[in-house]
Parts: sequence; structure tokens; C-alpha cells
Amino acid sequence: MSFSSDVKKELSQNISSACCYKAEAFGMLLFGRSFSLSEISLMTEFQSVAEHYCTSIRDLTGVTPNMTCTNAGNYKILIPTRAERIKVLEYFGYTGKELSLRINLSNLEQSNNDCCSRALLRGAFLVCGSVTDPNKEYHIEFNVQKAKLCSDLMQIIDDLGLKAKKIIRGNSYVIYSKDAESVEDYIGTMGANHAFMEVMQTRAMKDIKNQINRRTNFESANMSRSIEAGLKQVALIEEILQKIKLDDMTTDLSELCSLRLENPDISLDELGKLMNPELSRSAVSRRFKKLEKIAAELKSK
Repeated sequence: MSFSSDVKKELSQNISSACCYKAEAFGMLLFGRSFSLSEISLMTEFQSVAEHYCTSIRDLTGVTPNMTCTNAGNYKILIPTRAERIKVLEYFGYTGKELSLRINLSNLEQSNNDCCSRALLRGAFLVCGSVTDPNKEYHIEFNVQKAKLCSDLMQIIDDLGLKAKKIIRGNSYVIYSKDAESVEDYIGTMGANHAFMEVMQTRAMKDIKNQINRRTNFESANMSRSIEAGLKQVALIEEILQKIKLDDMTTDLSELCSLRLENPDISLDELGKLMNPELSRSAVSRRFKKLEKIAAELKSK
């Protein structure tokens, strides 16, 4: 199963208080395929969502939806009769004659922890949301069919302190977020605690891997620079030795040249530790400056 499927299955199995149970069912109905006098329906590929949708409607309104499985393996749920659709609509404060569908806030009881707003968001996600496996990328989205409903859901999301952006994709309005912290916050806010921990662990492992990669790349770059500098210094020494001998140099420069020729790939720090007595990196660098001056003088003769 996909990560999105796992999250929805976990959310479908949440046990909610009476007020949140209503708000969650409201979210599923409002953001499902259709919620009107002519049709109340949902199409989903997830059995757990389909069953939860049907159970919630039956428990709250006494109306039993009709669920069938299509040849493609999706679950199609309908409220079959007009009388039953009116009963469901009226339960949530609608007549079916609204000019535009909006979130009826009377279905959300106000509380200090915004539990009903979280439940509505959970219901909306179950029927129109998806989340990508965090091992691949961080992305969560809600695919909403109506512009004003999208704006209302954006306001709920903002009130919950979550980050979101909006785009139009075809005939739909898509609310989405693509950063790790936000995806984590959405999943935690909706109440998928197991998935929340999984995202946290995945994010932590990615951070560790990124730190290791950055350190490895840094060390590789330093090593490359050391090798490149060492080869240039070897070339400099060989150029000098074409005109004078090591014995003609001062002891300190002669020792430096010998050690560098024997160790062309080590850093100046490591080279300094081989000197007798040991030298600092800056002291070794100063001696190479002297060699560069000697090479320049020999070239000018």
C-alpha cells in the first residue's frame, strides 16, 4: 500500500468525540464528489474511507448510503433517494438550494484546541487529499472542486496555523504544501500519530544523511585541493632541481623539498608534522613562498 493509503486508513480508524465525529463526516460529505439536492456521492479507491464515510452518515443521520465497487476497483457511494438526500442536507444545515456551497461553521463547535476544525480537515483529506511518501519527497495536497469551498478550507487551514499555497489545476483548485515541517504538521494536526512519527523519523534520517554527505563532500573538496596544491609544489621543486641541487639549498628548504617529493598528496598541516621540528601550516606555507622566489630568480637568469 502507498503511504497516503496508510495515512487514510489510520485516520479512518480514529475514535472521535461526538462533536468531532459530526465535523469529520461533514468534511467528507462537503469535499466528496458531490453534496447537493440532486446528488450526494463519493468515489474513492480506498475501502477504509468508503466504509468510514458510509458508517458516519448512517450513524449521524440514519440514512444508509448505497456502496458499489466499480470494474476499476474503486468504491462508489450514493445517497439513493431525494428524500434521504434532503434529510442529510438538513442535518448539516443545508437546503440544497444554495447558490454556492460554503462551509457551514455551525457544524464546528468552538473549542480551545480547535478539535472540530481539525476533524473537518481530517474528513476533507480522507476524500480529496493525498500525501507523498516522505522517503521520496514532501508533498501534501487537497483537490477541491469549487472555488469558494477552496477559500473556506484555506481559512480553516490558516486558523489552525498550517502553511498552504493554492494553484488551479485543470478544473480543480489545489491546496498544497511541499516542505517537510508543514507535511509533518498537517499529519499531526489531523491525528495520524503513527504516520506523524514515521515522517519525523524519515526527516531525521534524511537530515543525518545530508549532514554526512555535506561533510563527505567538504572533505573530498579539501582533499582535492590539497592534492592539486601538492602537485603544483612538486612541479615547482622539480623546476628548481633542474638548475640547483638539494645540497645547495638551506637545510630547512632542502628538508621541505625532500618531504614534499616523497609525499605529494598530503596537506600542508600533515607536511608540517613530518618536519623536524614540527612546523605549523603557516610556517610551511612561508617556506614554499621562499621556494617560489628562488624559482622566479632562477628563471630570470
